[in-house]
Amino acid sequence: MSESILKLKELLDKDCKIEKIYPSVLGSDAEINIVTVEVRCPDKNIHKIRAYREEATNLREFIRTKNLDIK
Repeated sequence: MSESILKLKELLDKDCKIEKIYPSVLGSDAEINIVTVEVRCPDKNIHKIRAYREEATNLREFIRTKNLDIK
C-alpha cells in the first residue's frame, strides 16, 4: 500500500475527517498527476497529504471505494 494511503488511514483512525480533495474524486482520472487531500483532526490541526502520478490515482480510488465521509 502506498505511503499516502497509509498516512490517510492513520489520520482517519484518529477520528480525523477529510475536508478537501483537489481535484475532486468524483471527477475524471484523466491526466491526474497530483492529488492533495486536506484532513482536519479533532485537535483542529489540518494535515495535507500529496500523492503523485500512479499513487495519486490509487489514493483517489481508495477514497472512492471506501466511501469516506467527505465534508
